[in-house]
Formats: sequence, structure tokens, C-alpha cells
Amino acid sequence: MDNAINKEQIKKITNTLVTSGSFAISNLEKGNNISREQIGKILKTLTTQEKLITNKKVGSGVKYKLPKTEKGLTFLLNNIIQGNIDDIAKAWDVSIASAKKYIKKFVDNNFIEKIGRPPKKISYILVKNNTRYDLGDAEERLIEKYFIKITPAGRLLEGNNAFEYFVQKQMGQDNIEQNIINMARKYLDIRQEYYNYSGEEQLIDNTDQFQQTFKNTKIIKKVFCSDFNKLPVFGDTKLYQLIKIAKAGQANLELMMTIINQISNNIQQIISTYNIEAVAFIPPTIMRKTQLMTFWKERLNIDLPKIDLIKNQALLPVQQKNLSTLKEKSIHARESIQLKQSLQNTQYQNILIIDDISDSGATLNETAKLLLKKEITQEIYTFTAIGTNK
Repeated sequence: MDNAINKEQIKKITNTLVTSGSFAISNLEKGNNISREQIGKILKTLTTQEKLITNKKVGSGVKYKLPKTEKGLTFLLNNIIQGNIDDIAKAWDVSIASAKKYIKKFVDNNFIEKIGRPPKKISYILVKNNTRYDLGDAEERLIEKYFIKITPAGRLLEGNNAFEYFVQKQMGQDNIEQNIINMARKYLDIRQEYYNYSGEEQLIDNTDQFQQTFKNTKIIKKVFCSDFNKLPVFGDTKLYQLIKIAKAGQANLELMMTIINQISNNIQQIISTYNIEAVAFIPPTIMRKTQLMTFWKERLNIDLPKIDLIKNQALLPVQQKNLSTLKEKSIHARESIQLKQSLQNTQYQNILIIDDISDSGATLNETAKLLLKKEITQEIYTFTAIGTNK
């Protein structure tokens, strides 16, 4: 069967399903550019593949509709991108009330994803597809290890499922297989450019970029991070998304331990390489039930003295990300971060400042200035789980 004709006919079939419900061959003949015989062959193929079912096997009055199966929904949603409950009820040839009952099991089984919330109309998209794409070993490994996406409904997708969802949202269902292969190649190329030849994450030295931002002022000896916040084309990195989830939601010890497991080796590498004698954790700005930095301080198992930093509680809790200029961010950090008086007579050779996310670097820079001014240390190193590649 000719692929171009096949795609055109598939579109006609799925459009007929969602507009008219169950249909006969005669419904597809009007305005079509192929014969009734050819249409019949296409429909026979789709029923053999269990993508369509009929009300009876042969004879006059044969009608086609969508089966209430994963194969049926995959066929429909792969060709209309997303459908609402009216579309699916039509295709199944059932009432909307019945369709809502049937659709629930597919949502509960994480086969389809709800998009939108009442009072807006809910739509559905595929979040699982058993199709295997012809990806190279390097692309598949990196996608499975590092690619996640959070859907509008708050569901976390990982690996190939997340990548397919992302490509589908960006480019639609036309040529989906080739688009996934092309985007996987691009993902590998970008990771190789931003990390190393293999595309795997490693401890990232952001010192040069940091010193350019602050006009080569060498207040901080070395600036490190575990990952960037974003990558071109593909957006937020996995670690950045996990940290945002950990900071925004309820206490999730498993997730926070996952983050710690990813960053702890990097921190220990810095401590060992640069003879770090004490660490300082940047205190949180917004008070939450679960404080990620407090959890890190308790669970990172750093057997070194802690330099206690506090935030000025007299100030309004303004987050750095809500400030627009580097000057504003620097002023905010300078006026909000303080050192406990009881530690001012302690001095170390090398200190490591630890934070979760660094955007501009202003907080790190001003904290380092404070520690140097108070003569707490001679050299300062910094580590953030997330840095910027801007």
C-alpha cells in the first residue's frame, strides 16, 4: 500500500470516527481519490491489526468503529494528537457517560494522560507507546538515563516515554518515527557539546564563566556544579526538574535522596581535591514545610565543621529568580545573608559554599565576600547542584 495514500486515508478514517462515529465504506467514498476496493483493503488491514472492529463480518450494513483497547486508542490518538471525551465516545460509538467509565482505566494504567482541568474541556494524549524506534545505542542510553518531562497534569514521564511525549508535543504526530530519530540525534549532539564526548554528566567547572560575569573578580577560587539548568531545544535538565519538584511539593524522601545520590560524589571530589576544611550551606529564602537545603545539610554526610549562615528575617522573602538585574540580585544577597556572631573568630584555609541552584551567581559571590570580610577563610570554593550555561 502506498505510504502517502495510506496516511491520507488514515486521516480520513480517524476524522470520520471523531465526527460521525461508526461508519460504513460509503462514508469514506465521498470526495475520495481512491476506489471503493482500495478503501476496503485499507479497512481490512486495520481490522486485521485490531485497530478497528466491525459490527459484523460480511454483508451489507457493515460498520467500523474503534475498539476499546490500547491498540484502538493508540491508533486514534497517534493520528489526532489529542482528543476529548466527545471524540473518543464518537469513535467508540458509546455515550459520553459510558466513555468516561471506559477511559478511566486507561488513565489509571498510565496509558493516556489528561490534559487540562475543569471547567475547560479535558483532552487526552498518549503517554505510553510500545513502538520501538531505530535509535543508536548512545542516543537510547542517554535518553533513558537523563530525559524526563513533567506533563501539565503533574505526571512524571521518564526515558523513551518522556522523549516521545516531548517530540509529539513539539512536532505533532506526522512523521513521528523519523522526528524521534532526528531529535534523538540532536539530543546526543547537544549533550556531547555541553558535557563531554560521551554526553555523560560530570563535575562541571564554571569558574571562567563566573569570573566573566563578575568582571574577573577572583573572589571565589573555583565554581562547580553538577548540571546545567537548561539545554538548547530540550529545555530543563533532569536534575533541575527533580530539584524543582523537591522544593515545590510535599516531603518526598525518596526523591530528595535520589538528588543527594547524584551530587554527593561531586561534593566529595571537591572536598578531597581542594582540601576543604569547612562547608557553608546557603539558607533558604522561602520558608517551606520541607527545606531541601536543610535536608542536604543533614544527609550529605559531610564530616566537616559547618559555617552557619542565616537569612535576615526582617526582610520580605523575595526570591532571587524574581529579580531582573544582576545588581538587584547582588544587593538582595548582600543585605539578606548573615553570619552567626559566634563563628566570627574561627578561621579556615579553604571553605566550600553549597547551594541548590545558581542562576546569576550573585548569592555565591556576595556570600563569599562576607566570609572573606569576616576573615573566616582564605580561599573559597563553591558548589551548586544546578548552574547556568548562559
